[in-house]
Amino acid sequence: MLRLLRIEYQKLRPSRSFKVLASMYFIAVFIAGVGVMPFLRYLKSRIEEFDVDGIDPTIIPFYEFPDIWQNLTIVAIWGKALLGFSLIYSITNEYSYRTIRQNVIDGLSKQEFVMSKIVMAGFLSLASALFVFLIGLVTGLIYSTDISIGAILDGSYFILVFALQMFTFLVFTLFVGTLIKKSIIAMGVLIFWVFAVENIIWGRMQYLKNEWVDYILPVKAINQLNHVPFPKYALQEVQDFITLPELGAVLFYLALFYWATNKLVSRRDL
Repeated sequence: MLRLLRIEYQKLRPSRSFKVLASMYFIAVFIAGVGVMPFLRYLKSRIEEFDVDGIDPTIIPFYEFPDIWQNLTIVAIWGKALLGFSLIYSITNEYSYRTIRQNVIDGLSKQEFVMSKIVMAGFLSLASALFVFLIGLVTGLIYSTDISIGAILDGSYFILVFALQMFTFLVFTLFVGTLIKKSIIAMGVLIFWVFAVENIIWGRMQYLKNEWVDYILPVKAINQLNHVPFPKYALQEVQDFITLPELGAVLFYLALFYWATNKLVSRRDL
């Protein structure tokens, strides 16, 4: 596995597109992660300018342990498309520059080639989860009123949930890139699928009261593994735990996209 990771790293190291997109993702997550309190303070100052009493956005406990883990991971997962684009560049460049063919000639099997991409997707997911964890730990220690070990660890499993969400989405983008083989078209298809196709289907099924639609749309299934927690600050009930059907749907799509990517690469004449 380390050999495959080293091979993939050597191929990605000179890629400017990969570096730019991956850097954009981590910068966006950092800004979103640490920028909530400054934003709330800005809102407070604006409210004070209008001489409105009794409204203080800074009392929203976004960084309070243990809530911080679900809050931060739900914000960080919104930027997952940037990492997905970087992997689409990675896989489509293999076809554009025929490096996949050269890899197979040099002795790498097609299954090992796919696995090298999967390993890189796993590495990026873990690196992203670690990054979010460090942001949460530091900002939580600064702003939280309870910094006991129990409060810090409680709810920290959302970091693992986030890693699984990111990994499954990245494997999905590998499948899209492998299927289409052209980077710009693949990214366009990904955007169209996520923002148009799934939302239209989801909206229609919700209107018809078909709640099961959350399980049959891959990106919706990935997203709903961690529910948006912010309505609770408006005293609304939210789900702050993971259910087995939601976890099963994500694992199913992870296995499906890995299998489909393997099939595509195995059957193609390189």
